[in-house]
Formats: sequence, structure tokens, C-alpha cells
Amino acid sequence: MRAIVKNSRDEALKLLDIAVRQYPEDASFHMYRGEVLLRQSNFNQALTCFAVALKLQPSNARILASIGGALYMMKRNSEAKEFFQAANLLDPTLVIAASNLVHTSLTESDWGFYSNIDQMIKVLASDPVEGSPFNLLALVDDAALQKKRLAERDRLLRKTVVANKHFKRKKVKERRIRLGYFSCDFFDHATMFLLGQAFARHDRDRFEVFVYDYGPDKGCAEQQLVRKAADTYRQVNKLSDEGLAKLAREDGIDIAIDLKGHTNGNRLPVFAFRAAPVQVSYLGFPGTTGMKDMDYFVADPVSIPTDQRQHFSEKILYMPDSYQINDNTRPHPETVPTRAELGLPEEAFVFCSLNNPNKVTPAEFDVWMQLLHEVPDSVFWLLAPDQNLRDNLLKEAQARGIGPDRIVFAGRVSPSQHLARLPQADLFLDAFNCNAHTTASEALWSGVPLVTKMGKQFAARVAASVLTAVGCQDLITETVEDYHDLALKLAQDRAALDAIRARLKGNITTTPLYDTETFVKNFEDLMEKAIQRYDAGLKPKHISLG
Repeated sequence: MRAIVKNSRDEALKLLDIAVRQYPEDASFHMYRGEVLLRQSNFNQALTCFAVALKLQPSNARILASIGGALYMMKRNSEAKEFFQAANLLDPTLVIAASNLVHTSLTESDWGFYSNIDQMIKVLASDPVEGSPFNLLALVDDAALQKKRLAERDRLLRKTVVANKHFKRKKVKERRIRLGYFSCDFFDHATMFLLGQAFARHDRDRFEVFVYDYGPDKGCAEQQLVRKAADTYRQVNKLSDEGLAKLAREDGIDIAIDLKGHTNGNRLPVFAFRAAPVQVSYLGFPGTTGMKDMDYFVADPVSIPTDQRQHFSEKILYMPDSYQINDNTRPHPETVPTRAELGLPEEAFVFCSLNNPNKVTPAEFDVWMQLLHEVPDSVFWLLAPDQNLRDNLLKEAQARGIGPDRIVFAGRVSPSQHLARLPQADLFLDAFNCNAHTTASEALWSGVPLVTKMGKQFAARVAASVLTAVGCQDLITETVEDYHDLALKLAQDRAALDAIRARLKGNITTTPLYDTETFVKNFEDLMEKAIQRYDAGLKPKHISLG
């Protein structure tokens, strides 16, 4: 059956159509047909197939999980979660059900699964292929576990992929270096908010910029910006992974830069086929790819200290300041909405966490609600775009003795509207295992101090990296107790908080975090060192500037 699904989707459907006619009582054919339709975004037809399969096998956990997957792709998160819960009850060892149950539950701040969290983590760690690597990041701060799972996933991938390491190219000594950027996020996405200006700022005397966009052609302003800035822009969403790697080799790419990692829509097999002599993971996924054919990972001394390098399959390219690029041309808003317009009390102290909800766990929420008890004239401002999420958060707050009048919800808005509203917060409190990333630099750009607890894995050290680069290391803590105590001090000592805000405002233009020009120059120097090392016949190694 699996061999059928591996064929082209159209061919697979033809074969499965024959199979379901000949063996209408075989649930597996209906399920596989639904999976193929799902990959073609034929959601309703896929659900029909899954319904037939479930009628034939009502206790099949995998079919229930498939129905959940279809509903999730249709943006029916609550319904999807119910099917994942049912699948998990039937088969607690089914990783795809457990992984998606975690994700859909965290998306709604439904923390019921935490009563069985240790077993859930054990299940998620047991299978390297099924389930999203991202779903473990918020649950556990364990870089060794991440690498172990992803390295095994890569080992299985390499059984079906043969890396082509033969490149027809001249050494870069007397020519421009060809950089290839690969992603499906060249639109109004967090990656573009950070990286957007970099394509135009590359030194064209030293570098030639290729963009391989395997996302849909949206025609949006961000996509047009990249089209205009790239020396060569290629829309490649119809190419296979092997075909895309072959195209990059034909283009003579020296360094292939993957901007996705293990995030939705990635094309990591492209790099297993080898798109370039040097391959670099950057920005998309906050952790190792686990891939032997991914040579380098871009970081900095804070996000990956030397004792954490062992948890990366890649060698580290060390930026001298933060690994995170920022766009210093984005405007500060001319008009800031009033607190009343945002639903915030005028005189209250406003704690906020505008992280995506799936980063927030009971561990942070316990501290936040404790702070509301200790600072009576305060509220907590949370990103909560839908009603189920809001209801769950209010329920969790009430369980900790906090009434609904102390919780204020923010919806999703455009990037410009988000930057405009941020200054109305007094203090941003970070998530633990998976920090604020783009959201952190947006808060600081808006003049809002951010308190973080620095962990071990890369995802838990990003905000510390950003704070260090903007000269606010005193906002970094290392324990839950210190995180709480610092937040409480700043909420109760307005003079101390105002001093930090004033320092932050001055540092925006004088520290490295928002110095886009210097960042691009340093990034280019690292890329040059990496390809020169390859041309010298040397293996990848950890590289720093200077």
C-alpha cells in the first residue's frame, strides 16, 4: 500500500480508484485514497474517503487521526482536536495522533494532556518520522532529544535519496559567490519581516543572489520585494525535490541557504539530494536539522554556547552578535492606538505575552497569574485570536484565582497594526522552552522591555541572544524564581522600568540588533569563509569571524 502512495499523486489515485472498486470492504484502500486527496487539498473528498474507512473499521486510530488531519487543514482546529483525542485514547502509542493532539491543544491553550505529559513526551520521542519536530519544542527543553530524533529521521531519508556531490563549477577566488535562498515563505511571514531587506543589501561585487520560491505565487508586496532584489528569482513549486536540487546545481549555486528547517512546507529532501557544495540552515527552525548533508547552522555565542554544539549535526557559523537579522527600515508607527481602543485599562500595569499561543504552557501561566495576585493594579494582555482559546485561558486563570477582568485578549492584526499597539504594554514576559523570536525583536523595537528565562536548547535561548545584542542583558534570567522576581520588581518599581525603557530606546540605534548593514556584511564574511574552506578541500568546521 505504501508503495502505491509513493507514486505520483495522479497515478496513485487511478490505482486506488481501481482498488476501492475491487475491494470495497478494505478500509486501507479508502484511507490511502483519502491521504492522496488530502495532499491535493481536496479536503471534502478526502473526508468522504476517511468516513467510509472509519465505518469499516470504527476502532482504527490511524483513520481517526487522518480525519483530524483533514479537519485541521480545513482550519477546523477544535473538531480536529476531538478526533486526535479519540485516536490517542484508542492507541496512546500512535505518534501522529499524539503529536497533533499536542499541537491542536496548545493552539487553544487546552492543557488537559499535561496530566500525562511524561508519557506523551516519551511517545513523541519514540518515532523519528511521524509527528512534527516543532511540537516537542514547547514541551521540553532538551536539545539532545531533538537531535536524536532528527538524526534518525535523516538516516531514514538517506535510504531513499542519493546525494549528488559532483558540481561543475569554478572556485570562487576570482568570481562572485552564488547564494541560493530556499523557502516557501516569501510573503507576509515572520521570516520576511526579519530578512526582507537582506536580499537587496548583499554586496553585488562579491555575491550573486538566487531565490528559489516553492510557495504559491501570491503577488503580494513582500514577494515582489524579493523578486526585485534577487539577481535571479525562480518560482519552483512544481519541481520535485530532486528536480529542484538539480536546477540549483545547474545554476552553479555555491551556498544553498535553507530558510525552513523542520517547519511546515519544508523541502529538506532537496538538501539531501545536494543543491550546492555548501548547505546552510538559517532562521526558519530553532534547532538542528539532524541532516548529515546540512553543513552549517547560523547562530551566535549566546544561542549556541560551545557546550551545546554537540546537539547539532551541523557545524556552527557564529555571527559576532545575534544570529537574528532585523530590518532597520521598518517605520515606527506614527499613531499608537489608545489603551481604551485596545480594551486595556488606562491606569493598570500591563504585562503582556503576544507569543503564539502554542508556545505557552502551564509553567509560564502559573508565574503570570501569581504576578497578577502580587500586583493588584495589573492586567495580562494575551494573544488569543479565537473564542475557544479565550475560554480556555479564562478557565485556567480562574483555576488560579484570577477573574476575567484581569485578562485582556489581543487578536491577530497586520504587522503594522501590531507594531502600533505594542507600546501600550509595560512589560513583555517570555515563554520558556520556545521563546519569542520575531515577536521579541518587535517588542524591543517598540520600546517594550522583555524578561526571558534562558534555557538550554536553541529555541529557549533566542530571546537572550536578542537582548544581549540590544544591550539589555540584565533582562535575562536563568531560573523560574529569578524570572518571577525580576518581573515583580519591574512592575513595582516604575523608576527602574522607566530607566530600562530609556536605555532600550537609545540602544535601538547604537547596538548591533537593528544594524542591518553590519549584519549583512558579517553574514557575507561567514559565507565566504565557508565556501573558501570547501574550495580548499577542507571539511566543514565551526567558524567565527576574527
